Amino acid sequence: MQKILLVLDQNGEGIDEPSLNLCTSVKRFARRPADRVEAVLFGPCQASLSRLLGGYGVRRVYQAPGPAGYFYSPERRAKQVLELAEAIKPSLIVLPGTVSGREIAPLLALKLEAGLVSDCVQLSFEGGKTEAVVSVYNGRYQMVCEFTGSPNVVLMADVDCGEAETDNFGDAEVVLLDDPGFHGKPALEVLEAYGVPAGEIDIGEADVVVGIGGGIKTAEDFKMMKELAAALGAAVGGTRAAVDAGWIPRAGQIGQTGRAIAPLLYLAAGVSGAPQHISGVKKGKIVAVNCDPQAPVFDLAALGAVGDFREIVPLLIQKLRMGKGRGNIGRE
Repeated sequence: MQKILLVLDQNGEGIDEPSLNLCTSVKRFARRPADRVEAVLFGPCQASLSRLLGGYGVRRVYQAPGPAGYFYSPERRAKQVLELAEAIKPSLIVLPGTVSGREIAPLLALKLEAGLVSDCVQLSFEGGKTEAVVSVYNGRYQMVCEFTGSPNVVLMADVDCGEAETDNFGDAEVVLLDDPGFHGKPALEVLEAYGVPAGEIDIGEADVVVGIGGGIKTAEDFKMMKELAAALGAAVGGTRAAVDAGWIPRAGQIGQTGRAIAPLLYLAAGVSGAPQHISGVKKGKIVAVNCDPQAPVFDLAALGAVGDFREIVPLLIQKLRMGKGRGNIGRE
């Protein structure tokens, strides 16, 4: 028998997408009759969520007190999960590869003296051992890790697992957890959460994303890139340099310290292609425009143009407006 504990979070519309992807991955893994999947959920567990999680094979949901979403204390959440894990003794604790998950997972592994793998794309059970397939070197290679002890903490990669696979298993049992309390001042406090401005396309949902970087120097440069995005029906994201310069909000930052995206097309202009940024582009073709022929982004691009984006982008906008039509380029 293998007991698996999922750590799930919510947004304003219910269980968030990374948590649902995690549920799909674990459902594909925990197929043996003796396997038991339980979950801890931050925020209220409505009847509809109990039914939804039951469809993923979750037998019991522990509702943790405290806010869902971004406004949380990592230490407080880790303590809630830790006390639950010490009580129910799961062999695996699985978290989504979100900001919250990446903060909590190492704290749990340290306190439980557990094994820890991150960027896991698949779990499997082979020869009586649990194995994790881990994505390394920005997704270029995969590594297989075998767990030799218990418990273990798994941080799933933030990848799209396809359509939800649910069955009619019935509602999950809901158990309310007591607030364990937290003494002393937390080391980290969330002051503000950045959302996507009203009327703009979220980079996490877009089929086409226009990426900007340190090459954007003026308001005219940024206006040009916004016009390109409008012609493509695209979202605008970019590097940390673009965020620090004030061109895009933090919700638009792509990369290790930002968000992961999986569009059909990522068009990068004025972006050098540093690993910290490109690691956030999980899927799709990359088209790059850069004046430096040695820019790393060209090593990953399906199509590249060496030149000043201020000369190339206006021509592209003109072509799009003449006949390509909104969004079509992302599907060709």
